[in-house]
Formats: sequence, structure tokens, C-alpha cells
Amino acid sequence: RKKARAAMVSTMGDIGVPFVITYGIITVSLAAVYALAYAKVPVFRAEASKPLTMFWLAWIIVVVCSGGMIAMMIFPGADGVMGWGMLKFDGAFEGEAWTRANEINTQIIVLCFTLAALVNHPPNLTELYLMLSHPQAVNAIFPREISRAQRLVFLSLTNANCIFMYPLTFSTWMIPVDRRPFWYTAVFLPLSLGSGMAAGIYLAVITAKAKSKKKANTSALGQTGDPPALA
Repeated sequence: RKKARAAMVSTMGDIGVPFVITYGIITVSLAAVYALAYAKVPVFRAEASKPLTMFWLAWIIVVVCSGGMIAMMIFPGADGVMGWGMLKFDGAFEGEAWTRANEINTQIIVLCFTLAALVNHPPNLTELYLMLSHPQAVNAIFPREISRAQRLVFLSLTNANCIFMYPLTFSTWMIPVDRRPFWYTAVFLPLSLGSGMAAGIYLAVITAKAKSKKKANTSALGQTGDPPALA
């Protein structure tokens, strides 16, 4: 038991160096961008003071750092060996150390996306409930320049993003890596990320179209003095 504990401490020491370097470089870089935006962009300055904005900033830093490390560990370098620099699969960072570092980063990524699901899911479910039970009142609480059908599509996608995340959370946290079925990740990760990205893109596109149509109608009304003809 003492030998196993000593080996684990040694392994964590090997893992700690690339963790500190990667997190340090990326955190300093993003902090510099944040400071520049805070100084130069008044709109960003107003948003940056909100607690939820600070939460998402920290969330982005952690996701970028751990996601970047996983990418650097998986993709081969110029010599064809998996991993770059200190994160190579061979050399001093091989075997158990490489596996442990990859698993730690995976746990961190899953934690971040689970937190995002827990933050977003309650308001998404509330908006869906109000849309189905009180359609006239939902826009007063969740204002969106979209139709009821479009809102239903968006809410279905964004709720699916959260729901598909929970089985992945269970498998990553509750099942040891050596017994974890690969199909959990292969099925639920693409479904969760795919539905989340689809929801964001869909909302951006339909909102932009609604604003463009509203602007065109306002312009037509201003030119003719009469309401625009309905198609």
C-alpha cells in the first residue's frame, strides 16, 4: 500500500508540471484579453461586473485549458508519437501518468459541462413550461423575437443538451475508467454537444432574421406612412 501511494504521489508530480504550465499560459493570455476588453469596450465592462459573467469566464478558462491538454495528448506530433512536448505518450510521461492526466482532464471537462447544464436547465425548463401552459405570458419573462413554433424547437434542443449530459456525468464520475463502457461517451457526448450547438446556431439565425424583417418593415412604414402589405 505504501509503494502504491508513493507511486501515485510520483505520478501526480509528473502530471502537475504540464498542468501548471498549460493553465498558467492560457489563464494569463485570457486575462490579458479580458483586461483589454474591459478597458476598451464599455458594453463588455457593464456585463463583466455581473456574477454570472464571471462564472462563465472562469468556466471558459477551465474548459479551454483542460480541452487543450486533452487535444495535445491525443493528437500525434511530427514524429508520429501521440502527444506533444511534456504530454507525449512515450518518455517520462508514459503509461500510468499519461492515463491519469487524461482522466483528470476528462473529469474536469465533464464537471464544467455538468455545471453548465445545471445552470441552464432550470430556466430552460421554466420557459418550456410557461410556453406550454401560459403562452401569452412567456415572452414577458423570457423575451425572444421568435414565433411559438421556433421557441419550441429551440427549447427542445437546449433541454436535450442538458438531458444528454447527465448520463455522461454518471459514467465519468461513477464508473472507473478501466470498466467504463465506451458507448456512453460515443453516444451521449455527440448528442449533448450537437444539440447544444444546434440550439445556439438556430436561435442566432432565427433572431437575426426576425430583427432584419422588423427593420425592413419599420423602414417600409417610414417611407410610405402606411403599414407594409402582408404577403
